[in-house]
Amino acid sequence: MREELASRNDLDVQLLAVDPHDEASARFLLKESGFDTSEVHFPLLMDPSLTVSATYGVAFQMKIHVEWSNRPATFIIDRSGVIRYARRAKTFSDRPKPKEILAELKKLE
Repeated sequence: MREELASRNDLDVQLLAVDPHDEASARFLLKESGFDTSEVHFPLLMDPSLTVSATYGVAFQMKIHVEWSNRPATFIIDRSGVIRYARRAKTFSDRPKPKEILAELKKLE
């Protein structure tokens, strides 16, 4: 999604990721996935207390490997704070494709 939005200057959107870990854990997970924090060109909100995750109904809802974790989810929130699109994953890899997100964003124009 990051690459797709970077090439779309016509969209007035902000990508934000919420991670349920503390900063050190998030950095480790990025490194383990082959990324560096300098490659993250959007805000990454650390949510170790799960406040944001619980607010959006995704805290501790999916068993991943041997532990309970947040359910992956994608939300589109308009400037007024209204959720215009919500997709809570059924599996860890159940995430919308960038084309799906862009189609939803175009509906808000």
